[in-house]
Amino acid sequence: MPIPGTERANWPGSTFADALTSDADVLLTLWLCPRKGCGLDTARARQLGATPPLERNYAERKTLREQTDADPADLKILGAYCEGLGLRIVESHWRSLVVSGPMDRSIEAFGATVGMFLDANGSRFRNRSGALHVPPEIAALLRGAFGLQQWPRSSRLGSLQRHSTPLSASAIATRYEFPDADGSGQTIGVVQFRGEFRADDFDRCMRAQGLAPARPILKRVDDAALEHKLETVKDLEAALDSQILGALAPGARVAIYEAPDDERGFLDAIRTALFDEEFTPSVLSISYGWPEHLWTPAALDVLDELFTVASLVGVSVFCSSGDNGAELDYDGKPHVLAPASSPFVHACGATTLSADSSNEAAWEKTGGGFSERFAVPPWQQVARAVAAESQVAAGRGVPDVAAQELPGYCVFLDGVELALGGTSAVAPLWAALAARLNQRLGAPIGFFSPLLYTSNEPNFRNITDGNNGRFQARAGWNPCTGLGVPRGTSLESSLRAAGSGR
Repeated sequence: MPIPGTERANWPGSTFADALTSDADVLLTLWLCPRKGCGLDTARARQLGATPPLERNYAERKTLREQTDADPADLKILGAYCEGLGLRIVESHWRSLVVSGPMDRSIEAFGATVGMFLDANGSRFRNRSGALHVPPEIAALLRGAFGLQQWPRSSRLGSLQRHSTPLSASAIATRYEFPDADGSGQTIGVVQFRGEFRADDFDRCMRAQGLAPARPILKRVDDAALEHKLETVKDLEAALDSQILGALAPGARVAIYEAPDDERGFLDAIRTALFDEEFTPSVLSISYGWPEHLWTPAALDVLDELFTVASLVGVSVFCSSGDNGAELDYDGKPHVLAPASSPFVHACGATTLSADSSNEAAWEKTGGGFSERFAVPPWQQVARAVAAESQVAAGRGVPDVAAQELPGYCVFLDGVELALGGTSAVAPLWAALAARLNQRLGAPIGFFSPLLYTSNEPNFRNITDGNNGRFQARAGWNPCTGLGVPRGTSLESSLRAAGSGR
């Protein structure tokens, strides 16, 4: 029978190339249902978001993992099923089992339809369509098997040159009134996909700004490649994330979770970071995403559960809202990106500065709009009225917050100094700000969107100019720049005052 939520269409714009003939081994991550009566406490996660940070009691990672894990009996049943079909058990994690085996055996085990396709650029990739199929007793305990579908590869990187003069880290911190701190005592996790961390470029960027932070720590997730010869735009992403964090939170420890660039890698990297008892990140920055319709429903469900975990253990998650405007893609209608659309993350949009830096407007390519998968959360009821005015269905509104993408941030790649931006730059900026706030308050701010929406007036400069091709910036929350750009010291004062009962 089909596993509900595993269905997917062929990748938009792709064409069939030929049948899959590889007999190489493939790694799959199988996500299971939790033990009966051991689901995540979503109400508690929401309550924490509305509670002043100094009054919160977060769950311990180990305890939460043990209390909400899959049933050991289910793991045995699933393991026996896989081994009976020639797949080898590699390891197990929270609610998941990693298996390895020949491609044909993997396809047979999960009743998958898989072939080689060409994307719009003519690059080959492995495409899975339709639903996965397993016996009823396995379908009752299995959420999905991830690793058969590949996402089309990023484009090759061309020649590098700087087109504008970036803002320095000190200028950015001044503009957004960052509190006087450096992130000491905090660990910021960064999720990366096929982007190579290059220590020499990181050191160059820090020296150029008069800083000397420790180099990030690299953690490999699944079978991720840590080095490669062909440079892609994901190498720019990798440089952007680590160097912005190093410059804006030089006292923080940065842990990079390097994973394969597919649904499997995405879910496994976030799970690894959230349950990491060695580095225990208090902040997580994610500068990647895909429109919701390109994810399987099962993957979106797992993503949202992982971010519920983040709220329960006190991890602030910041996700870029996308660099394609309102995502008017395959059907001409606006869409938003996941994971930014999850209610338990802080979605980050982008702005541009005028030549004299006196005005800040919505970037024309900033992602934003309304989720088709997640409902409007209780703390974001303002999104309903904005959606009605825009004549679209109401859903979780994206983004929540914003910051500048132009003139950009100082980033080095291959020794070349660049000015880089996009919403991919705003997620690490907010992650650095969160690390400073954690340090100043002496407690993790964790998930705090509900507090932002109830006391946003002094904590943001609202952005009222510009649009993203479908939605217009406006006073109050808007689906281009959210609540606006931060006033860091005001945000600290609000969070501290709330915690003291004033």
